[in-house]
Amino acid sequence: MSLSYFKKACRQLGNSLKRAIHNRDGIAAVEFGYIAPVMLLMLVGSVEASRAISIDRRFSSITSMVGDLVSREQEIGVNSAENITKLTAIMKAVEHVMKPHPFDTLELEVIPVMGFGDGTDTKLYAPSYKYSGGSVATARARCEAYTLPAGLVAPGGSVIVVEAKYTYVPATYATWLFGTSHDWEDKATHSPRHSCVDFEDNNCVVTC
Repeated sequence: MSLSYFKKACRQLGNSLKRAIHNRDGIAAVEFGYIAPVMLLMLVGSVEASRAISIDRRFSSITSMVGDLVSREQEIGVNSAENITKLTAIMKAVEHVMKPHPFDTLELEVIPVMGFGDGTDTKLYAPSYKYSGGSVATARARCEAYTLPAGLVAPGGSVIVVEAKYTYVPATYATWLFGTSHDWEDKATHSPRHSCVDFEDNNCVVTC
């Protein structure tokens, strides 16, 4: 093999390498292949994060809303058909606030608490009522102890406490990113507009 032939072969090989290096055909497809998964991840994350924030805001507002609506009533005893309707109507309002998001995992417990003695002996002055799965039922019994922060209720005074729970379930397409479910909790405390909210048609006269 002559030296000139070797030089010519090397020159051709070098030119081929230069053309290969500078060739941009198909580079956009390669770049898209790298970027597409990241873009998809960002899209799914943004959509589901927005949904989660919307549900969380509605959940928090519902806790406060229920406590405010109940504390405005003078009586809401479940011994009266009229007052059962009041409590049911409040829970129906809750369902409307949650829509279009699911509310089947939502639990709300309305807890009427009174300060007995010097106010530090805090107990339920009426049974609490829990909303769960679209229905309302008794949860805790009257005179059951319930701990409140010191000084929150005056002797003989009362407050309406609402405890809320919600199981957030990400959309099916986002479970691989956000997990299968997350349990949220919230609490709100309201002072009755009147001296007391009557739950048992007894003018809140209770001995525990």
